[in-house]
Amino acid sequence: MFGQVTFDELNKLVGKNRSEPYKVYFGEMDLTESEINERITLAEKLEENFLFVMALLFTMAKYNSVNYEQIRNKFEKSYFKAIDGIIIADDYMNQYIRNFSYDITDSTKAHADDMYYYSSDRAIFMAENESLTCWNHQDFSDAIKSGKRRKQWMDVRDKKERETHLQVGRTVKPIEEPFLVGNSLMQYPKDTSLGASSSEIVNCRCVIKYF
Repeated sequence: MFGQVTFDELNKLVGKNRSEPYKVYFGEMDLTESEINERITLAEKLEENFLFVMALLFTMAKYNSVNYEQIRNKFEKSYFKAIDGIIIADDYMNQYIRNFSYDITDSTKAHADDMYYYSSDRAIFMAENESLTCWNHQDFSDAIKSGKRRKQWMDVRDKKERETHLQVGRTVKPIEEPFLVGNSLMQYPKDTSLGASSSEIVNCRCVIKYF
């Protein structure tokens, strides 16, 4: 499919990045310096592991021999490897990561001729999004365990923010009562436990304050 193009050459051909530098991406959020650094650390681990899978995927595609189940399995294992010792892999995260591996593989299949889906920029974009997903879930779990009673949805409030997140931004709720975001119920930004639409989740930059 890609002829004699190397993985490095492909990344130069992809063009405008969809990802942002981690300091910029997390720095826009209502987070402490310590929280920003935690998210950057996990994003870097996820990026390292996802890049390995992207390189394997590119090699398979180059020789027209993509084994999508192998790729799905590699994404799943690479995710678990990255969060080991950082994020608790509870029942929610176990199922979330499995679903993630299928979603990413299916989207790759659906865009088999698009170079972006084999690129390092895609790995970085996934890494920053998934780091925030992990920490938002971990923070929610920790807040409940520590006896926090209320939560506030903190949005970024810039021109990139979707209207539904602007509407829920700064809203305060009892800790176990979900937010209504568009037509989706969510305990916290990026939460999928109540069947939230992917349109409210992908590249969301919102966080929660607990008290």
